[in-house]
Amino acid sequence: MTYKAEAASASAWHDYRPPLFVVPGMPRAGTTFLYHNLQKHPQIFLPYRKEIDYFNEIYHFRGLDWFLSLYREIRSGQIAGDLSPACWFDPNAIQYIKQYGYGVKVILAIREPAENTYSLYVQKLSSNYDIPKSFQDFMSNGYTSRLTNKGKGVNFVFSNKAYIENIENYKRAFERNLLVYDFRLFRQNNLAVLQAIEDFLGLNQWFTPYNYDARRINESYRRNIKFLNYLSTSESLRDFVEKHVPRLVTMRIRSFIDRISVKTRQKDNTRQTHHEEYINLAKKRFAIADNYYHDLFRDNPIFLGDGSPFKIRNAA
Repeated sequence: MTYKAEAASASAWHDYRPPLFVVPGMPRAGTTFLYHNLQKHPQIFLPYRKEIDYFNEIYHFRGLDWFLSLYREIRSGQIAGDLSPACWFDPNAIQYIKQYGYGVKVILAIREPAENTYSLYVQKLSSNYDIPKSFQDFMSNGYTSRLTNKGKGVNFVFSNKAYIENIENYKRAFERNLLVYDFRLFRQNNLAVLQAIEDFLGLNQWFTPYNYDARRINESYRRNIKFLNYLSTSESLRDFVEKHVPRLVTMRIRSFIDRISVKTRQKDNTRQTHHEEYINLAKKRFAIADNYYHDLFRDNPIFLGDGSPFKIRNAA
């Protein structure tokens, strides 16, 4: 039975909410990889939109019924998923997620602050986003992510305080319903992360070395294909697709777009010099957050929000 069929007996769609997990960040911490792989699990339902942004100010104004409509094809026994890393920068995201209720579970991928900021900067430059062109200005001033004139947008702010408070706030808010993992673990063994997620969500053990895609998808340096960027970011087009194109067809198209947008990595001494220079600059700026990050994962690369270690089934 589909979600739509179960909800039909209710007075309104919001009377029935499927079980849900949310990945609210961080950006540049493997969420695109998670999107393309988690959708393969038979007990997970992901909509064609990877980043719904309902739990932040970009699209929260659209309301709960709009959010639930994206899951109208979900079947009994499946858990709904939302991977919207822009939530990381929205102070209202935790409140919005908790308002959903129904034991929502949250997964946080945490990346070293200097490396994360630089990776985000390079990715936005490669995609022609309207951001400060200087990395120093990018770190100091941030930028606003806005996909529609109706929403308020999300201010991407980079600071030691914001980095630390975000993690601590999520830990307090969700406790054992929060899974936190180190991006270094993801780099070393992304299968272990997928398996930890299915264990955390209480799903059947499905992921093996033979049924997941280990390739990195959303690299920082990407081909700037303007037409494809428009296809993936145009609000009017996304609304049209939502209403008229089958979900699985759209998801296959998105997978194709993500893969052909990735540049083949080649040795570039100039790029490497700039990379090291900017990373060192960011490390000085985010020294407090960097120390916090290393202390956070000193004993365990993955744990629950209450501090309990989480067992890795497939340790590297």
